[in-house]
Amino acid sequence: MAYYESIIVIRPDLTTEQIETVTKRVNEIISNNGGKILQTELWGRRQLAYTVKKTNKGYYVFNVIEGGGPLIATLEGLLMIDEDILKFMNIRVNKPILDPTPLAPNAEAPSTSAPSEIDAEIDAFESSEDAVSDLEETDVVD
Repeated sequence: MAYYESIIVIRPDLTTEQIETVTKRVNEIISNNGGKILQTELWGRRQLAYTVKKTNKGYYVFNVIEGGGPLIATLEGLLMIDEDILKFMNIRVNKPILDPTPLAPNAEAPSTSAPSEIDAEIDAFESSEDAVSDLEETDVVD
């Protein structure tokens, strides 16, 4: 079986119940065609990069799916004709990453107590600059 990441943008003017109905409908399409949803994240209402169907905002839903090519073809065909869905994108991935994405509303922020790799590189660079300036300050005999 192949793994896919799917992002669906739903019309923002729908109520919470209607959004749940649309996501259940998509989940049923996936399960009825032999697929399995490994993870679902509701990213919420967000600004679109450009206007789609006279709309500037959309409700984003992210899914990690396990299934075959015919599943994705059927899913895309049904998503194209659904009036509640503004856009969608399905991408095949080699290995699913089931950690929460940064856009997930409950995703934990990275801890700031431990220095990151970038901070370590900056410290190393600054210490090398100090070493160079120490060499420049020593008297050189001609």
